[in-house]
Order: sequence, then structure tokens, then C-alpha cells
Amino acid sequence: MKIVTTIVLAGLMLVARADAQAPATTNAALRYWMAFALMKDPPSDQATMELFDRVASGASAWDEAKLGKFVDDNREALQIMQRATKLPSCDWGLEYELGPNTPIAHLAKARVLGRLNGVEAARLDARGERAAAVDVWLAGIRFSQHVANGGTLISLLSARLSLSPALKSLARAAPRLDTSERQQVEAALRAIPESGFDWADAMKREAEVLATAKKRDPKITAPMPNQSSVDKVANDVRAERKQLLDALSPASGAQRGR
Repeated sequence: MKIVTTIVLAGLMLVARADAQAPATTNAALRYWMAFALMKDPPSDQATMELFDRVASGASAWDEAKLGKFVDDNREALQIMQRATKLPSCDWGLEYELGPNTPIAHLAKARVLGRLNGVEAARLDARGERAAAVDVWLAGIRFSQHVANGGTLISLLSARLSLSPALKSLARAAPRLDTSERQQVEAALRAIPESGFDWADAMKREAEVLATAKKRDPKITAPMPNQSSVDKVANDVRAERKQLLDALSPASGAQRGR
């Protein structure tokens, strides 16, 4: 019996050593799928869902009684997501050669998780935990870039549901940020395009998907997305980013101090 026990223990030690030596993934998408699997569905009644969306976007104040349990139930999913935003790359493995049949189920999950992240930040801010709230808003900015990566317009529009609320919330919080927090936020902004995402690349991918679809079925007459509409959304995001940068500037801080 002692011999068997020794062999089993030795085997476990070898497995543990192999796991310890295995390189950690650098692909954030794998972690996000884990977060999606753990994520609980948002409240189903319309009034609570509308409140959830308003709090996520910063349009309504935090409501602990109505939303607190939902955030608590999703704590593990949020922690996985927030850690994943710090990974250097995100490859969703999208099969665009399938044209319009390309599976994009991750986007619906990402839209909910991105808004949930904003709701958690609102809760932290309401509790006076400013530094923690800033960290969560910054995770929302990074998450938006990962969601949009390599995607068509629907990916970018889904990603905006995480980016825009974070930009607006940070702009409102800017007067209360200390020097270190301001530097963190500014560094995060400098790391993303002026219009939030690479809209031209997404439009190019849209054209490729449409061409694939027409090759498979010449009867397809679907038009490309309207460029002026895309430009308007891009300009809106550009204005949100600039508003936050302006709120972080020393001149803005000096004016507030008068």
C-alpha cells in the first residue's frame, strides 16, 4: 500500500510540475469564453433591464437594492473578464470564409458582459471606491478593443457598448482623479484610435464578407452599410474620447479650481 501511495503522489507531483511549466495563454478570447460560461443572465423584467442599461451608461445612479445581487452573482465572471483584458492579444477565431454564416454568438455575450462591467464600476464609484472604479472602467476600454478586434461593423458596434459608457463615466469622474489615476486613463486613451476603433478595417471586412456571400449566391443583393452612418458613429466616439482627454488636461483642472 505504501508503494502504491508513493507512486500516486509522484504522479500528482509530475502533473503539477507540468502545469506549472505550461505557458499561460496570451489569447484573451479563451478567458472571455470562460467568463461568458459563468455569467448569469440579466434581470428579465423590462423595468430592471432598463435601469441596468441606464446605470451601465451612467445615465442613472447606482441602485443597490435592484442591481446589487446581480453584480454579486457575476463577480467571478467579471474578475475573469477584467484579468483577460490585460492579455496582449484577442483572437476570436472567426471564420469569415463562411460569409454571412460566420458564427458570432460571442457578441451577444460580450454586450451583456461589457455593460455589466460598467454597472460594477458605477457601484464602486457610488461606494467611494474611486480607484477601484477607475480600474474597472479602464478594463471596459480594453475589453472594447478586444471585442472589436478583427471584426466587422457589428463587432465594433457591440464593442462600443463597453467603450462609450467607460469614456463618459471617466469624463464625469475626472475632477476627482488624482495624478496617478489621470496618467493611467490618459495612457489607456492614447493606446486606442482617435475614433475608438479601426472603422475602415471593419468596412473592408464587411466588403469581403458581402463578396463571399454573393459568390455563393449571385441572387444576393444586400448593400454595403452606409458610409455616412458609419462616419457619424465614428465621429461620436471620437468626440467622447476628446471630451475625456479635455477633462483630464491641466487647463481643465485649473479652470475647475477657480
